[in-house]
Amino acid sequence: MGFRARMDGHRAYQQHVAGNRLYDGRRFQEAQEKFNRALELYQQAVDGGCTDVRVLMAYGVLLLKQRRFDQAHELMLKTEKMPGITSAEKKQLRINYAVCEWKRGRLDRAIELMEQAAQDGVNSMIYGSLGYMLIEKARQTGDFSKAEAFNAQAYEYDDEDPVTLDNLGQLALAQGKREEALDYFRRAIQQKPTQVDTLYFLAKLAHEDGEDEQARSYLETALENPFTALCTTTREQAQALLEQLGR
Repeated sequence: MGFRARMDGHRAYQQHVAGNRLYDGRRFQEAQEKFNRALELYQQAVDGGCTDVRVLMAYGVLLLKQRRFDQAHELMLKTEKMPGITSAEKKQLRINYAVCEWKRGRLDRAIELMEQAAQDGVNSMIYGSLGYMLIEKARQTGDFSKAEAFNAQAYEYDDEDPVTLDNLGQLALAQGKREEALDYFRRAIQQKPTQVDTLYFLAKLAHEDGEDEQARSYLETALENPFTALCTTTREQAQALLEQLGR
């Protein structure tokens, strides 16, 4: 790997980290500017022959979050073949690749890859991502047994994780267990008040109960926050429901 590619990769990673800090500080426009610059520098590094696995994996994650799924897919396949990639990096790459496949509409393949990653140990990201994928699959098939079992494990692993609580809410709602779903969503929002997926479902349930003012409040809070490519709902869904409520 040449000096220029190494420097571009390093500069890209710095911009990426700076963007993450701004994002966490809710300075979303400034964060996006950093991400855009990081994307440019990452691509320059790749074009220059960058072989640094850490840089390539970070680039892949940023591509995912920016909804560039096909580009992320291609990069991840390339990263897997890099010399010197560690077993831990391979596992994380498989998780990232599974999420990419899910977003590319290949749910069965995504579940297969995530289950492979889980064989070496399950962490919060696997519990959250695979937990939702199994719910999505259950909605298609009508068989919720696998989704129930896995999300129960996730809850046992961490009963305060907001993603797990949201997954359990969506699982209960898909099974017609409305009050149980509402309880999980309320607990999820206590843990993470800006979790847009949870805010959206709380808004839907509030609207069904005739509590449109509360529903509007949930949606307005959600729309103040970014809907990333990794969310299970979209900004368009939230905006459509808000329009349905009226101003």
